[in-house]
Amino acid sequence: MRRLPSLRGLQAFEAVARTGTLTRAAETLGITVSAVSHRIRGLEDELGVPLLTRQSRGLALTEAGARYRAPVEEAFRRLAQATADLLGPDLSRPLTISLYSEFGLRWLMPRLHRFRAAYPDMDFSILSGPQLADLVAGEADLAVRYGRGQWPGLEVEPLLMFSVTPLCAPSLRVGLGAQPTAEALARQTLLRVYHDDWDIWLEAAGVPPFRPAREFFFGNYSMATQAAINGEGLLLGYSEYAAPELSAGTLVQPFEPMVVTGMGYHLVYLKERLADPRVRAFRDWVVGEVEGT
Repeated sequence: MRRLPSLRGLQAFEAVARTGTLTRAAETLGITVSAVSHRIRGLEDELGVPLLTRQSRGLALTEAGARYRAPVEEAFRRLAQATADLLGPDLSRPLTISLYSEFGLRWLMPRLHRFRAAYPDMDFSILSGPQLADLVAGEADLAVRYGRGQWPGLEVEPLLMFSVTPLCAPSLRVGLGAQPTAEALARQTLLRVYHDDWDIWLEAAGVPPFRPAREFFFGNYSMATQAAINGEGLLLGYSEYAAPELSAGTLVQPFEPMVVTGMGYHLVYLKERLADPRVRAFRDWVVGEVEGT
């Protein structure tokens, strides 16, 4: 006879292993924290093996739990896929797309009316925030991620690959000169978004190391852009993102060099999700919008 532990216990273990906390696992499963804890204790009692341990920073997998996690996740993935193959995709819930808020604000929202016009009866949900949705766990149907396009196990299609160059308000253009120099830039305030590519541009432009007069750090690109428009300092402009401000003349490009970063936004999804006609429709529409840009 097969030794199969409680399905509820396995669900609780998978959710905690994936999210890292009892609280987030409880939110994922729609039950209380105490219920998650009870189910995991029951699973450990069934197996006779501890799977989780408490540490100063929260929960951690034991050695046995780390070995058990991958096959449990794969079993749930295969079960979900077998159900989808049997019954077809669940069209009763909204199509769910996970993305960064900046991509949503600066690229998707100005174009989304075209998708809505083409598919007026489709319901969808947009998840935005710093936490990446787990596509394997079914937290979203598709996602837009930022990086170099390396996400094993997922289909990856490049959308926006960025080039960068400094931008500023017209009032700050005077005095910078035609070529970037450490002396001129050192008199300026650099507007920085965390994990930006200022260092890549400065090195490619041949600017030796320098200390700017001031650095302002921002949590998102739109806020930094508004600061640049207000004349607060120099912003590193990303192609595609800065086009509206350049066209309106609220920002100008003081220097010629445009530097390719190798970074950009990519559409990612599980290949089997294309069986859902809504996933296929959104994928085809996004790719078409990029090609038509």
